[in-house]
Amino acid sequence: MPNSPVRIARRAALLAGSGFLGALLPGCATERTGAPSIAAAPRTDLRLSRPMIGAVFDGRPVPGDASVAPTLQRDLARIYGPSITWREYFVPVPPGEVAMRFRIVALGSVFGSRIISAGAVSTANTRAQGSATGSWGTVVAQATAQQTVFSGAMAAEGWWNSAAWVDVEIEDNRPGRRARLTIPLVAEHRESNTWGYGSGDRAARVAWERVSAQLIRMVDNSLRMLRDEQDRA
Repeated sequence: MPNSPVRIARRAALLAGSGFLGALLPGCATERTGAPSIAAAPRTDLRLSRPMIGAVFDGRPVPGDASVAPTLQRDLARIYGPSITWREYFVPVPPGEVAMRFRIVALGSVFGSRIISAGAVSTANTRAQGSATGSWGTVVAQATAQQTVFSGAMAAEGWWNSAAWVDVEIEDNRPGRRARLTIPLVAEHRESNTWGYGSGDRAARVAWERVSAQLIRMVDNSLRMLRDEQDRA
């Protein structure tokens, strides 16, 4: 069964005091976390002559399971093969290269509270749209249109409330096309407490499935755009 209100409040106080000022609401602590695996088929017909740089980082305030970032990177490597060259997250992007960094912001579900804020999502979208230039503007518009986020007035009490959020940080260092932007991929889901922790697990899984679908569409669109530009060069 879910944690008692007292335990949830104690964990909330710890998180609120941690200094985390990003997308998570003060007072939320992830109670159930799923694996960020992606079952998409390999994109064998989507290859770049000059690979894009990729990196994955678990940026949650309390990362927990150390396998989360490697799981996501493993599946993206399987899907996109040699089109992405994997490096450490904080390594500078060389001139002439394009990098796509995947930062996990939220992943899981909590009973009786909300993990993310609708206002934080709206702010992130506005920043992404304002930073996008050239062909990246189309990628941002397509990605943010797929979000499934509840309104700010959504009542969380009595439900398992889940969220998955991955910030995709793009740095384009090609001459004449320099750009740096962050695209938020976000989804929320809620489940009644019919099956206790089982409901929490399902809520977390559904939110991740929605975000992973957004992520694959966004990477597909980005690689297709880069491939077309390479072919024209």
